Amino acid sequence: MNWLNRLFGTDAQTPQTTEHDLHRAAAALLLEVARTDGKVDAEESARLVEAVQSRWQLDPAEMNDILGELETRVDQATDLFEFTLPLREHWDPETRVALVEDMWAMAAADGHVDVHEEHLIRRVSDLLYVSHGDYIRAKMKAISSVDS
Repeated sequence: MNWLNRLFGTDAQTPQTTEHDLHRAAAALLLEVARTDGKVDAEESARLVEAVQSRWQLDPAEMNDILGELETRVDQATDLFEFTLPLREHWDPETRVALVEDMWAMAAADGHVDVHEEHLIRRVSDLLYVSHGDYIRAKMKAISSVDS
């Protein structure tokens, strides 16, 4: 739970946010996309683990350990700002666009992008200061890679 305290500033004595903490925040956003349509199916779970492993080198065992924490934190979150602010402050635009692409791939993993998933990704994209053009390019790239 220390990474949550560092990331969300609930403990003034903790060190600065680490890159690993930011990866976990991004994983929380991916989890939120998977949960948005009311169910997390096998394709979405597999996509979450794949995205986290390939992009941020968090291993599946660690993902299992933090999923409970993430679910609790996402359930308690009043808005997405607390997840996106540290990412916006610490990540460059290209990395933020890559996260939006991963969110689109997560939404499309079950073969259908739900309107609520699309709305969530749009909100996160805005909070991350991702341009509309980059948002659309990320969507097209992610959906075409899922279709192939």
